[in-house]
Amino acid sequence: SFKQGKVDDHNLHLPAFEMEVGQDENAPQNKKIGSIQLAVIIFFAVSGAACSYAFSGGPFGIEEAVLSGGVFAALLAFALFPFVWSLPESLVTAELGSAYPEASGTVAWVEEAFPNKPYLAWLQGCLTWTSGATDNAIYPVLFWEYMRQLFLETEDQENSDLHPTWWRFLFLSGTSCALAYINYRGLDVVGDMSITICVLSMIPFIVFIAIGFFQIQPSRWLPSGSSSSLKSIKWAPFLNNLFWNLNSFDSASCFAAEVQNPGRSFPRAMFISVILVSFAYELPLLVATGCTNANREDWVDGYLTTIVMEVAGRWCGAWVVFAAGLSNLAMFQSEMSSDAYQLMGMAERGFLPKILAQKSKYGTPLYAILLGLFVIVVLNLSQNLMQLIEMLNFNYALSLLLEYSAFLRLRWSKPDLERPYRIPFSNW
Repeated sequence: SFKQGKVDDHNLHLPAFEMEVGQDENAPQNKKIGSIQLAVIIFFAVSGAACSYAFSGGPFGIEEAVLSGGVFAALLAFALFPFVWSLPESLVTAELGSAYPEASGTVAWVEEAFPNKPYLAWLQGCLTWTSGATDNAIYPVLFWEYMRQLFLETEDQENSDLHPTWWRFLFLSGTSCALAYINYRGLDVVGDMSITICVLSMIPFIVFIAIGFFQIQPSRWLPSGSSSSLKSIKWAPFLNNLFWNLNSFDSASCFAAEVQNPGRSFPRAMFISVILVSFAYELPLLVATGCTNANREDWVDGYLTTIVMEVAGRWCGAWVVFAAGLSNLAMFQSEMSSDAYQLMGMAERGFLPKILAQKSKYGTPLYAILLGLFVIVVLNLSQNLMQLIEMLNFNYALSLLLEYSAFLRLRWSKPDLERPYRIPFSNW
C-alpha cells in the first residue's frame, strides 16, 4: 500500500508514521536552523534552478534575458517577476510548510489534499526528486569547469591530455563525496556554509556596483530602436529564463521540521529569500546595462563577467569566476539536503522503504543522502547532462501544478486546519 497506518480526525495534519510508532526518545536529534540559514539555503536553491541557462547561481544567469528580451524588458521583468511569480510560490510554501512541518514537504500537501488518490502524492515525489537529483549532478561539473577556467590558460583548457576522463571523474566524485559528508553532519552545518559562500560570492558584485554606480547613464536603460520593441522579444527563451531564475522556493518545504518555530521562522525566511534573490539579480543588471554601451547581441552566457572586468578590473572579474565556482558548491548542498529530506519523509509516510527514513547520529537522513550521492556519481560518468536537465525541467512544472492544486483543495476541504501562518485571502 501507499501509506502505513491511519490517523484520527483530530490529527489529520500529522504524519501517519508518528501516530503509528510514536516518538523515540533515543532517536538522534539534529540542530534546528533559523530564518537566516533557511533563507540563504533557499536563495541557492532558487539560483540553482537556472543552471540550464547559465553556469552558476546568485546574480548569474541573467544574460539570456537581455539577449532575448532587451535591456528594458529584462530590467522590468527582474523587478516585477519576483513579486508576481516568486512571492505567491513562497507564500504557499510558508502556509503549507508551517501547517505540515515534516520532511516529505510537498508530498504531504498533495496526499492530505487528495487522500483518496495516493498515486498523486507518489507522482509528486517522483517528479520533484528525479528533477532535483539530476540537476544536482551538474553542480560538481560546473565547479570543475570554473576551476579550469580560473587556473588554466585557454589553450590548456582545450588540451584533453591535461584533464583525461578518469581524472575528471575522480575529481567530480571526490567533490560530491566531500559535500555529501557535510550534508551528513547536519542541516545547520549546510546553512552556515551557505551563508559563508553567499557572502563571498556577493562581495565582488558589491564592489562592482559601488564602482559602476558612478558610471551609470540612465538613458541606456530606456528602450530605443526596433530592437527594443515588443515584437523583437523572443518570448519563449525570455520567459523560460525568468521562470528558472526565480523558481524553486517550494524546496524549503522539506526543511519545515528542521526549522526553529516554523510558524514564525518560515514566513520570515521566505520573505527574506524573495528580497535577496530579487536584489541579487536586479542591482548587478542595473549597473551592468547602465554603465556600458553593449549591444543586445553581446549578452551571451558569461558576458556579465566580461563587464565586471571592464568596469572593476580583471581582479574583480577573476573573483566573480571563483565566486561562481563556490556558488555551485552551495547549490549542490541545498539541493542534496532538500532531496534527502524528501526521501526520508516519503519513507516515513510509507511511499518508500523504511530504511530511507533512518537517521545518522547527527539526525540526518543517512541512507537518503547515500542514495542521492550514488545517483550523482553515476551521472558524473556522462559527458553531457544539459539535454537531460532540460527534459526534466518539464517534471518540475508538473509538480508545481500539483502543489497549487493541493493548496486550493486544502483551503476548501480543510478550512479549520491549524495554519501557524495563513496567506491573508479568503476562500471565497
